[in-house]
Amino acid sequence: MKVGEKIKKIRELKNYTQHYMANQLDLSISGYGKIERDETDLSLGKLEKIATVLGVDINKILSFDEKQIFNFDNSHNAMVSMGNQHINGLELIEKFANQYQEENKYLKALVKELMEKLANK
Repeated sequence: MKVGEKIKKIRELKNYTQHYMANQLDLSISGYGKIERDETDLSLGKLEKIATVLGVDINKILSFDEKQIFNFDNSHNAMVSMGNQHINGLELIEKFANQYQEENKYLKALVKELMEKLANK
């Protein structure tokens, strides 16, 4: 799996949109999309910024293997593993809910800003 594909998978696991990532990295959506499709050379500095936005270190991106993410124990409780971190299903849902709330707050602020700009024209 190429680096762009790994970035995409981690972004999807965190439920971040390409728009969110592009905005956080000060890129266009199409520019960010090129990173995920491995259509552009990725500098170490840009990879560090992506890792920061995703909340992981560069090594987690480079060594990412989606086959090692989801494990189920005998009691049918979902366990998610990322590196040395193990999260049960309920914790994962709570984590995603918090991320949705953060992204929702960000999108609401963005819409408000755009509406204010339109009103001032």
